[in-house]
Amino acid sequence: MTTEMNNLIEERNNLRKYLYLIKKETDKRNKDKRKQGADWKNLTYMNIFALPSHIKILFGPFMKTPLYTEIGILRGHTDAVMCLTLHKNKLYSGSCDKTIRIWNTETHEEIATLRGHTDTVWCLALHENKLYSGSCDNTIRIWNTETHEEIAILRGHTDVVRCLTSHENKLYSGGYDNTIRIWAGTNTETYEEIATLRGHTYAVSCLTIHENKLYSGSCDKTIRIWNTETHEEICILRGHTSIVRCLALHENKMYSGSTDKTIRSWNTETHEEIAILRGHTDVVRCLTLHENKLYSGSYDNTIRIWKV
Repeated sequence: MTTEMNNLIEERNNLRKYLYLIKKETDKRNKDKRKQGADWKNLTYMNIFALPSHIKILFGPFMKTPLYTEIGILRGHTDAVMCLTLHKNKLYSGSCDKTIRIWNTETHEEIATLRGHTDTVWCLALHENKLYSGSCDNTIRIWNTETHEEIAILRGHTDVVRCLTSHENKLYSGGYDNTIRIWAGTNTETYEEIATLRGHTYAVSCLTIHENKLYSGSCDKTIRIWNTETHEEICILRGHTSIVRCLALHENKMYSGSTDKTIRSWNTETHEEIAILRGHTDVVRCLTLHENKLYSGSYDNTIRIWKV
């Protein structure tokens, strides 16, 4: 825990101790007074300190955890943590130690460790009661989120599985073998590879889906758009001058972040480039959207917010 949190806990414990001692001392004095025949009006009543509801009213703000306070550290992994995803009250973490660990988000206790991968776990995705994990061992493993058992191993990629996403009973995986592979069976037990999308000339680094279009970003500096029904390539978006690291969709716009330090905005209908957002001084590594605001994280140690 941080020094701030330790101090906070110590202060709270001291408060509880002082309240208890005050109550104990007043009870002792009242007992002595009653022995001497004192009237009830001359007694001191401190029962307010004995009721949690009263303590909350009196000391509520003090008892609250301050905003942005570190409230826990999850220890268990023995190497770098590479990916996270959440489902209900469970946090899933993938690591260079080749494991996936499952944590209770309320108690912060480790629930289970999933072992099977023989190299770094790079990416995670969830769909209903199944967890999908992609790894540097070139495989995708499927796990039951209730029993934590391994259900299947998907083999097909010939290099690192870098990104995963699911849509309408299909799983999509992008790899360092320059391909996107589509797997059937997110709602069944078949898990067959039904198509391989080829076109990128370097590693596929990110994937996202909107309606019947799959968007893929790559180390070849392009974004490719694919029809999720026919698996045909619709078009190629060119503009970035380095690796496309991340993608985000909002209404009829798609945003891409790149190693070239820019974010580009694209029209999802016409596929035209709308704008280039400049500001970051290093790689744009992640993007997310909320209420008409675009948030971008970068290797320049900043998060920038854009009105979109």
